[in-house]
Amino acid sequence: MKAQARRKVSYVIRQPNGRKAHCLGVNSLAIDSSAVYNNNITEGGILYSAGRDGVVAGWKLHIPLKQQQLEDDTWIHDQEILSSTPATCDAFSQMHTDWVNDIVVCEQGTSVVSASADRTIKLWKPYSEDSHQAHTIGWHTDYVKCLAYAPQAGWVASGGLDKRINIWDLEKREASLTIQVGSMNINNDHSGDTSNTSHGTSSKSSIYAMAVNPSGTLLVTGSPEKVVRIWDPRSGKRVSKLTGHTDNIRALLISHDGQHVLSGSSDSTIKLWSVKAQRCLTTYETHTDSIWSLYSDHPDLKTFYAGSRDGLVTKTELPREGANEKHDESECIGLFKENSGVGKIVAFDDTYIWTATSSSSINRWLSVPSRENRQVLTRSDYNPDIPPSAIVRLPPTQTVFSPQVPEHFLPNDSLTIYAGSVMSIPMSYNDEDDDSTESLTPLREQPDQTIEGNPGITAHLVLQNRHHVLTKDTTGDVALWDIVRCTEIKKFGQRSLEEVAQEISGIESFPSWCSVTTKIGAITVQLLESNCFDCEMYADEIGLPIDYQYREDQRVNLGKWLLINLFSSFVTAELQEQEKSLKGHDNEGMEIAHHEVSSQDGTNTSQQQQTKSITSSDATPTIPAIQNEPTPPTPTVTALKIPLSAVTTNTDSSPFHPSLSNSPLDQQGGTPPNFPSVITTNGTSVSSQTNGPLTAPPTTGRSFDYFSKSHQPVQNHSSVQPPPPAALSSSPVSPTNSNFMHRLKNLSVKAKLAKVPNSDDKSEGYTTEEDKQTSFTSVNGNGDTDSALTSNGILPGKNESNSTTTMTDDNKQQQSQNFPPLMIPSSTSIIIAEESAEASTSMDLYRGEASCVGEDHALISKVAPSWLLAFLLYNKTPSKETVKLTFVLKPHSETQLPELPGGPNNRLLANRVLRIRKLLQYVAEKIELDPLPEVDDLELLCGDTVLTPTMTLASVKQHILKSSGDVILAYRYKNEASSLPLTDS
Repeated sequence: MKAQARRKVSYVIRQPNGRKAHCLGVNSLAIDSSAVYNNNITEGGILYSAGRDGVVAGWKLHIPLKQQQLEDDTWIHDQEILSSTPATCDAFSQMHTDWVNDIVVCEQGTSVVSASADRTIKLWKPYSEDSHQAHTIGWHTDYVKCLAYAPQAGWVASGGLDKRINIWDLEKREASLTIQVGSMNINNDHSGDTSNTSHGTSSKSSIYAMAVNPSGTLLVTGSPEKVVRIWDPRSGKRVSKLTGHTDNIRALLISHDGQHVLSGSSDSTIKLWSVKAQRCLTTYETHTDSIWSLYSDHPDLKTFYAGSRDGLVTKTELPREGANEKHDESECIGLFKENSGVGKIVAFDDTYIWTATSSSSINRWLSVPSRENRQVLTRSDYNPDIPPSAIVRLPPTQTVFSPQVPEHFLPNDSLTIYAGSVMSIPMSYNDEDDDSTESLTPLREQPDQTIEGNPGITAHLVLQNRHHVLTKDTTGDVALWDIVRCTEIKKFGQRSLEEVAQEISGIESFPSWCSVTTKIGAITVQLLESNCFDCEMYADEIGLPIDYQYREDQRVNLGKWLLINLFSSFVTAELQEQEKSLKGHDNEGMEIAHHEVSSQDGTNTSQQQQTKSITSSDATPTIPAIQNEPTPPTPTVTALKIPLSAVTTNTDSSPFHPSLSNSPLDQQGGTPPNFPSVITTNGTSVSSQTNGPLTAPPTTGRSFDYFSKSHQPVQNHSSVQPPPPAALSSSPVSPTNSNFMHRLKNLSVKAKLAKVPNSDDKSEGYTTEEDKQTSFTSVNGNGDTDSALTSNGILPGKNESNSTTTMTDDNKQQQSQNFPPLMIPSSTSIIIAEESAEASTSMDLYRGEASCVGEDHALISKVAPSWLLAFLLYNKTPSKETVKLTFVLKPHSETQLPELPGGPNNRLLANRVLRIRKLLQYVAEKIELDPLPEVDDLELLCGDTVLTPTMTLASVKQHILKSSGDVILAYRYKNEASSLPLTDS
């Protein structure tokens, strides 16, 4: 059975107003040498870079240009003037959620296509009106490693670890052809290739290199099979293969006429192949390490650059046709050496060279003139004296570009299991000469210019409080981040992560609610349905403003708090869309109602119309019941329930409370206090609620009945009844369902005021906050949310039977619009991605900034996971059992206090976030003393450690008990013994 794809929500935290630059290594480069700008001082050239941080950037190079002729508008490079102006960032886009492995410039420099380890192929038009958004034109099922562009054919080919070649039509933005390289019989190719019968199940068929000629008639690929395969991209059939390398093929070039192929391999050799002869013509051993990159802008590949894993970059020049006899040898010049492997090379007019390495900076190096021009040009930085140690003479190449056998005698593919020529066998040039490759000394030591990168995060550590993360960047600096507020808090300099964590960590213990990664050099927080809503913290633990008022036991759900603020403009946009839709339906309904009233001489009342509307909704559940209902004289409230609060609070006067009777709405048909959003049937707002900061009702005095037995909530029916379930389907909505907007409209008739819990109103696997909270039982007159305890044996209190009794909270927090302030930077990136068991990594379906989610609400509603829409629009979260801990309360050995009712084995059960202060209150109220002790006079101990009032049961179990089993807590008077208290840090 095929595993179901899972969608997740992520957001990326970055430094605000940071300089636009890469923060991790650069994987690929592409250059548009035809770009011209700044006509006053004519400059040109745009360099595109793609990095491991998922960013694609465009850099203006400011290369001096001159007119080819006075009467001509064509601008060419002015080699007499070296560019001294630093490159400037002209375009910048966080396009991918993983490494960008390759890019190509397409459509005459107007588009950039990128391939990433996130499996997507994206098209970006950096200078168009929608430049802020890259478009996904397709995907692979594994990492995409390489791209090739055929400008005359107008398509881009991609290849990757899934052993597939996809041909992408840029105009239609879809795949026009797919070649399955890993299949056993490729496109019914029965050429007798018996050496490849098992590669269908081998990872050696993965594609690491690719090249295509401009006309798109030949495509070549390289892989760990050590074979260069030649394809016809028009039919998808394999033409032939070239054998001779002894390791993975990492780089490929093909001549414009498709006659010759240049390949670079991990066996440290570069081979020149004849496509017609299907054999190797020359093997170059100019490097001593794996060849990672090749570049040439010569149509016949007679000048090319090569970069290797050790950082060495060489320039190889082959003799031109009709060259003088003294220049009949090929030569290789060692230009420079980077500090790390060179993954990509690009050059501008044989003058400037840029390299992509594991550094976030991009170096520009000067090349050297061609062999024939070196004698003509004057000596300069560009044309220095080349010492013998930096140059290697290669064997004569007079016959390199001419067939050595008649074309009608070409061997077929079955014969190429052997090397087509002895020239494919690696050999060392000048074995007896001092100028060997071992002594090749780079000509240049320093780059000409550098596009500086930013430091990127390479390691992280999530602290126990679950909303702070420590990070270390490429410079070794450690910083503390708040992943809820999406900001950096403090820098600690170049220190150890573990050392700083030990210094600042407290004794908190909260469940995980997200996962954190830093693979793109920035903090990426991923939210999943399984645990997004699991973490609740007390309001005094999340750093709220001083003037914000809250109760001491008030809790905040981190996942809800964040999502509400992250998608606030999305919810607003959806509400506006719904209001527009409601107005249209109401206008239509008024016309129908006017006709009905006229035909019945005014006898059709609004109540009859409502009944008719409900009957209609039963027949058509996807159409709101209010759709054809005329506007009544008095506004009928239709409440749109949205989760505008993440705060756990208890307010007995909440309009959502089932026991609430005589509410303002019941009495006046108006809006109850603190109701989130109320819209009348004609689309107008009845009221807007929020009257200052959230405050809790005053805590009453002690009640002996602090806890009580479980009981069912009193079911008082409201005068506003919800429509039938058929019109109020509350099940999660599929983001791809075409009836999504219809279901969204149903929200307008969800009158949840004083609603009685109804089994028909619950969706499978989800529950509303009201549904969840009405299952709790009040434990005291204050509606304390923390006091859900179970006594095993004897319930605390007098004259209780020896039976297990569960005590739960009846007044757990109800929905409210008031929530703590949270200012998330508008530049925070939001990503919606999909992952499946068949793919090695997730693929992003949406990417945008927090400031854009309102504009992109239509797209988000299509691709967002159903659990996210269920929460944002329906206020539904996955139903989950509260994690509880068992503990025992008993008198300390040094105290005179008596035992609690229930005896020494009084086992209790409570929410893991229950604070010690609540247990002290419980002891003070349930102990059999007259008068009862004051709470401030008591203390609890776990072993020999005195517990602070703000500690939770989870913290005690994890940091003090550090073992399984019940938490044993002992109570005593503070003045009965002195012990070193455990402080909150």
